[in-house]
Amino acid sequence: MTAGMGMSHDFQLRTDPEGVVWLSGELDMSNTDSFLQQTMGSLDGQPTAVLDLSALQFVDSTAIRAFLRLASDRAEGVVLRDPRPNVRRVLEVAGIDESMGIRIDSSS
Repeated sequence: MTAGMGMSHDFQLRTDPEGVVWLSGELDMSNTDSFLQQTMGSLDGQPTAVLDLSALQFVDSTAIRAFLRLASDRAEGVVLRDPRPNVRRVLEVAGIDESMGIRIDSSS
């Protein structure tokens, strides 16, 4: 049960010039507060948050709550772009859908 312990895949976040927030590593209870602070600051004034999850390897329930919090703070919600299959599965099991202000978008 070490997948969420942050031992092997440190979490990283960067925002590109278009305002897309790129997440990599593991987003879990050890870093969701920091994630929210950084993301809300970098997206100030943008109606939609676009989070690219293609390099995100793990999410836990605190990450799901962070996505929901971000969605409630944006006029047009959140787009979760290109989640890996294991992350997509967690989102599906959690029941994340557009009624919650979150859209899951895959280019593949």
